[in-house]
Amino acid sequence: MPTPPESVDYYAVLRVDRQASLFTIKRAYRELARQLHPDLNPNNAAAVAQFQALTEAYDVLSDPTKRRQYDRYGVHWKKAAPQYPAASQPSSRQTDDFDDMEFGRFGHFEDLLGDLLDRYS
Repeated sequence: MPTPPESVDYYAVLRVDRQASLFTIKRAYRELARQLHPDLNPNNAAAVAQFQALTEAYDVLSDPTKRRQYDRYGVHWKKAAPQYPAASQPSSRQTDDFDDMEFGRFGHFEDLLGDLLDRYS
């Protein structure tokens, strides 16, 4: 029975130690990619699957942010990673209108200003 994709150990796929440097990861990927590349293994579905797993492992472990998430959350790193909107796309919660801002027990920004004006006027 094949293992589900989310339970793959990327370090084991690349055959490197968890403390491996980026150089070591890159070297391991290149060596294994030469052996498993689909062009060198025609009609070999197992080699294609291994090559895809190898490429995914390299993609994650060669990116410092993804690797940090993977090291922290393990095989569930994709689900546990915070989902932030892209910087170029405005968030639906972003606003330039200070009237919509809330400040804990004071409520809205207008209420805070009103309380301050009442106290010091």
